[in-house]
Amino acid sequence: MSHPKILTEPAAPDNTAVREVHDFWNVEPCGSHFVDTQTGSQEFFRKYREFRYSSEWHIPLLVPFNEARGKKVLEIGCGNGADGTLFASAGADYTGVDLTEAAIEASSQHFRLLGLRGRFKLENSEHLSFSDESFDFVYSYGVLHHSPNPDRAFREVYRVLKPGGKAVIMVYHKHSFNYYIRILAYMRARVLWRVLSRLGHFSDDRRRLRTGLSGFRGNRGSSVWEIHYQNFLRRGWSYLSSENFVHHATDGPECPFAFVYTRKDARSRLANFCTIETRAAHFPLRKYPAGRWIPFSVEKALSSVMGWYLFLYLSK
Repeated sequence: MSHPKILTEPAAPDNTAVREVHDFWNVEPCGSHFVDTQTGSQEFFRKYREFRYSSEWHIPLLVPFNEARGKKVLEIGCGNGADGTLFASAGADYTGVDLTEAAIEASSQHFRLLGLRGRFKLENSEHLSFSDESFDFVYSYGVLHHSPNPDRAFREVYRVLKPGGKAVIMVYHKHSFNYYIRILAYMRARVLWRVLSRLGHFSDDRRRLRTGLSGFRGNRGSSVWEIHYQNFLRRGWSYLSSENFVHHATDGPECPFAFVYTRKDARSRLANFCTIETRAAHFPLRKYPAGRWIPFSVEKALSSVMGWYLFLYLSK
């Protein structure tokens, strides 16, 4: 059986902002809270793959896993290792990196259980340790927009990519239903309602503020609004500004950074690449009770226009 290699020992993040990102995402590998099975077991990874590719059915359609055979592939932000197993199964020479020890451990365990080869390394996406022009293909799904300075991470993708190489990056899409309606309208209104319900009690509430991370993931459950309220007590009314609130309304209220991009933004920030193509995805209507009656063709069509995920197809 093949054994994946972990190439580095855990290292402390190098500044306060990066440390905040590390601490938030190191609570558990990304997406683990969606699976109620013992983390790290073969059954857990099987259920995680099933959940991921049923809820995000666009991944196998929009990511060219089968084109990776014989190529040196770098995945930035390997998470639970699901997408990495598809690259490795397709015959790629795969390297997965992540800022967190939790993800490196989970991904290497995932590969080990499936008997796949891969290398895993703790890395900061803004300062990769690899030499220039090291990889044929770079992939990053929902990761670089969580960096304190995504532009540095974009430049690193370009730097480590070989001439003629390709990259696929997914970032959050600003011109989406999720950003304007769910986050800025619905979620922000819920937080404002919680704030207004505590008018006159701010001073007392501040004296009872929790310390440290709660470890809460996602945006479901009544406790999410209490965490938002505590964030408001620390930061004041600026917490509800659109530029700030989006960071804390995507993957959980304690998430430090979550930037959003228009197609124009993405093209301007990645102008050093030879070609840039964009494609929107992910408008999961059918996960809601009423959505079960909506035809898949409708969800697919809306996803391509107002989807929350913006895929960037790049060549150097």
